[in-house]
Amino acid sequence: MSAQATNTGSKLDGLKWFFAFALIAAGVYGFNYLSEESILIRTAVVLVSVILAIVAAMATAKGQAFWKFAREARTELRKVIWPTSNETVKTTIMVIIMVIILGLFLALIDWLINSFLISPIIG
Repeated sequence: MSAQATNTGSKLDGLKWFFAFALIAAGVYGFNYLSEESILIRTAVVLVSVILAIVAAMATAKGQAFWKFAREARTELRKVIWPTSNETVKTTIMVIIMVIILGLFLALIDWLINSFLISPIIG
């Protein structure tokens, strides 16, 4: 079984991507152009341009593939068996204890190397 990438995108995908990036650039330009307006209006201009750019990008083959991937990921996420709060607390405590033990061990090794190898050499 061989995996081949199939290009199912239309010839207009490049134009759609250009349009999406142009919308983002227009939003940034609009934000700067309206510098004397309220920040609410300036933010709305950027948000509208980003939303329109997302819509344009979702019309491409890669955009639709991303949307399909996001839906499948959400489906798989529902299948995950999440730990209970009790298991989470116990695991967190174990991790904290191990970090403290490892930190003390590394501090001891550092002290030994500094005391018996480095200090005699540099005086």
